Amino acid sequence: MCPEEPNRLSERAANIADTVRYLERINPNIEHFLSQCDAYLAFNSDDGVSAFVNEVKALILHACSEFMNSNTSDISAYRNLLQKLARRRVRDPRLKVFTTNYDMCFETAASDLGMVTIDGFSYTRKRRFDGKHFTYDIVRREADSHEFTEGIYHLLKLHGSVSWSREGTEIYEHAAPSPENACLIYPAKGKYQQAFLQPHLELLSRFLEFLRQPNSCLIIAGFGFNDDHLSEPIYSAIQSNPSLKLILCDFHGIPHLHNRGRHGSSAYWGKFHDLAMEGFDIHFISASFADMVSHIPHLRTASPAEQLANAVRRIKGGA
Repeated sequence: MCPEEPNRLSERAANIADTVRYLERINPNIEHFLSQCDAYLAFNSDDGVSAFVNEVKALILHACSEFMNSNTSDISAYRNLLQKLARRRVRDPRLKVFTTNYDMCFETAASDLGMVTIDGFSYTRKRRFDGKHFTYDIVRREADSHEFTEGIYHLLKLHGSVSWSREGTEIYEHAAPSPENACLIYPAKGKYQQAFLQPHLELLSRFLEFLRQPNSCLIIAGFGFNDDHLSEPIYSAIQSNPSLKLILCDFHGIPHLHNRGRHGSSAYWGKFHDLAMEGFDIHFISASFADMVSHIPHLRTASPAEQLANAVRRIKGGA
């Protein structure tokens, strides 16, 4: 097997790296690079570095927005996940999806399925973020009764979204926010501090609240555990909440477990492995997100007609 060609900085990026004294030139880490730029700008006024950082943020915003318009984009795994987990019994708690991704995959998948996304934004013409909207729900009201509607789920985008715009102290939904106004926690070591600003603080607090709920199951897919403000609460919760179930899925799951914090893998993989060996309810799946979703059973409630058909099958099977 031929070794992969290492990633290298462009000439312009290398010049900026020289200015801010960023030393990783082979397989550079964008988070470390931008963190070094931010640290440099905190003490220096440099138009060149500022322009470079703004252009990188614009590229990130564009890349996370435009790929959905490509003919090659495939969000079938997102649709399958929502079909299987969001259409649960109406008396069960709503499915909660926590994501650090900026893209619109879940919103688009839900729209394709005719599902409703409760994302913390109002239902007014100009949608404004307010955490109280997570406490709202949708019911089907008849003349003398009402019941909760199927196909509703909660989406909490912990690091913001390509469709969020910050206008003063308020956050609004916007089809194409500018890089300056986009409400995103861009890759940087400073994301820990940014997570304690609104609306991220509201979303993070709801994530922490979920980790304390009894009989909860947290499925983690494609998360590298490089964000300490999220990794440490999960690590603490699995030890303090005896009924919390944790399923960790990653395409490189096995190498991560063996690396134990080396070769670019987070040390948390080793920590979770140690807890699993001690008997904590932690399970590891080495698979892609799509492969994992394909093995999740349907939790959809059977309709009265389906219940009748199932009963007939059982009777015929026992005859």
